[in-house]
Amino acid sequence: MLNQLLVSAILIAITAIYALFDVFNKRNIPNIFVYLTVVVAFAITLTYGYSTIMYSIVIALIVAIPGYLLYKKGFLGGGDFLEFVAISLILPIQPSPILYSEVQIPIPFIISVLLAAGYTVSIYIPIYYLSKSAKKPKIDKNRIFSGSVLLVAYAILITIMYAISYIGLIGIIILGIIGIASFFIIIYESSIYSGMVEMVLPSSLEQGDMIATNLMDKKDIAYFTKISKRFDRLVTKNLLSDIRDVKKKLPVYRNSVPFALFIFFGVVMSLIFGNLMLLILT
Repeated sequence: MLNQLLVSAILIAITAIYALFDVFNKRNIPNIFVYLTVVVAFAITLTYGYSTIMYSIVIALIVAIPGYLLYKKGFLGGGDFLEFVAISLILPIQPSPILYSEVQIPIPFIISVLLAAGYTVSIYIPIYYLSKSAKKPKIDKNRIFSGSVLLVAYAILITIMYAISYIGLIGIIILGIIGIASFFIIIYESSIYSGMVEMVLPSSLEQGDMIATNLMDKKDIAYFTKISKRFDRLVTKNLLSDIRDVKKKLPVYRNSVPFALFIFFGVVMSLIFGNLMLLILT
């Protein structure tokens, strides 16, 4: 079995390279690198004991199946879901963290990573997209009520947990930040989505692009569906061949969140602090 420190170093290096490609290569992670990381991850898994190998493979399959379905539906990048698979194979169980001395629940490490990645990305989205908006961000007035209800729910949850001693200062800060960030994401939803997309002609599309069908009018969706029965969020080779000559622009996620960057943050945070839920529930 490989040394825990070496395994962690390999995992950090791999996820860091994913992040660099995602940030500096226009959200494009080379297929050869993605497949290579899965092969390396599987090789690392084979160095573990039999029971850990089986556990690692099962967790990887549980991650891979819904991840693939989300990819085919255009809700997750192909590189992202295979990165999750690689992480699950390299480090199947949450190890003892570097800075947090409390005993960790032996849950799949990928759960810790997803929690930490989701936390960091929820902070990033409103700050980045609202600050980069060319126009003054517009509040979705019909969403203020929903956002306010959610914010109040977080406040009530924190109050109850504090009253029964299930949460400390760190937990209050973490949940408070999540609640506030979620509030801004909800009330500025339109401005945030607008900052993620770029209007492009079908001739400029690439296989693997994601179309923001949620920002399209029903008439436009009907128009493209009439041209191609395969019209959906994910741009496939067949869809490209059907609509390439159309002169009507489509909203495409060209400025979307570099999720691999936040997966990297999630890995580092989970290795240092452990599972985020244990930081909250102390």
